Amino acid sequence: MKRLMVFGFAVVAMALPAQAFAADGVTLSGTATAQGDSVRLVSDFSDTATANDFGSIGFPVPAGATLANLSTLSAEFNVTDDNCGGGSPRFELTIGGKNVFVYLGPAPSFNTCAANTWLSTGNLVGTSDQCRVDTSQLIAGTQCTTWAAAVASAIGSQPITAIRLVVDGGWSQADKEQTVLVRTVRINGQTFVTPTAPGAAANPAQLCKAERARLGGAAFNELWGTNVNARNAFGKCVSTMAHARNAGLTQQQIMDAAAACAARGLRGGALGACVAARDGVSATRTEGQEHGKARGKKKGKSKR
Repeated sequence: MKRLMVFGFAVVAMALPAQAFAADGVTLSGTATAQGDSVRLVSDFSDTATANDFGSIGFPVPAGATLANLSTLSAEFNVTDDNCGGGSPRFELTIGGKNVFVYLGPAPSFNTCAANTWLSTGNLVGTSDQCRVDTSQLIAGTQCTTWAAAVASAIGSQPITAIRLVVDGGWSQADKEQTVLVRTVRINGQTFVTPTAPGAAANPAQLCKAERARLGGAAFNELWGTNVNARNAFGKCVSTMAHARNAGLTQQQIMDAAAACAARGLRGGALGACVAARDGVSATRTEGQEHGKARGKKKGKSKR
């Protein structure tokens, strides 16, 4: 029954629209949000809403990828509420419209993750853990198998068309919530959601791309744009981040405000205006405020 529920949520995750994250080329669906140097995924079954039941990150698929020729599949994750469980967190590898599940938690149960601790999966490709891999959607009776057995099966050489990391096991927790942070995902020769190295300066352009992806173009323009068509929004953002004393902290303030405003159901310009009012970053102003100032200056000149 639990595995059936997991599959149901995976289908929902594929169906919903997604947004790009930073410059990595990944996509965020459901509750997934950029949070500093990681992505936060929440599965909340404590209420009657369904939109917050899952979160997922989609990754670009390496050209010609199959189970047989994947060389690296790994991630760092941190379960902040409450534990692994319910088949979550996991990688999903889509083959022929169905999914191979690769579970992230410690073997053999995959539901005893240390809380509030960053854990590394290690390279899951070639793992010998029993039941780490679930191919039952494609091959009957293979819910509990190994990587080698999956590669040796009929699906081992079939093309992988999608790769996701999914969190949807809130239903399995005592409080019906599950929250997982994810970073440093490696797929073959690429690394995604990469933390800034200690002491390294944050890349202002990447931070602003992450904001724009999280907020959407209209909200981002409302937050940063200062001219009539807001075409200078990205430049204003990059300039502010480049001159910020702590760009990471500034980014976190903006993202936290975005999450709070989005939780109110705000979108577009209204979302951008809300973030500007809440983020505590003096450099951010709504486009409306800027236009108001411009109109005030024009009126002053006409009186003289």
